[in-house]
Amino acid sequence: MGESDARYKVIVGYAKEPAYTDERNGLDLFIRTAADEPVPNLASSLTATLIAPDGATTRQLALRGVHGQPDRYTADFILTQPGAYQLHLTGFIGALELDLTFTLHDVGTLSELRFP
Repeated sequence: MGESDARYKVIVGYAKEPAYTDERNGLDLFIRTAADEPVPNLASSLTATLIAPDGATTRQLALRGVHGQPDRYTADFILTQPGAYQLHLTGFIGALELDLTFTLHDVGTLSELRFP
């Protein structure tokens, strides 16, 4: 399934944007049908892998549903390198197999915000 698949909408971002290094952050993942209905109970059928800007360092994330929002999933992390991270999402929505890679917004350094 690609981002243009007509059956589902997969939206990915950071829980806290803009994202900076050395701050607690997390994944913000929404999965909805094409009719804009939530798709619940997918945390155990999906695997989300965060890929660092170097392209070689990865971490499998422990997805969990967000209470009261059946189409929303999250996982916690602290990013330590600036640059563009990727998310590789695999698994199933029912019988539909997913294999998607998303490039997330660039992560800046926390020092960019320090003043004076």
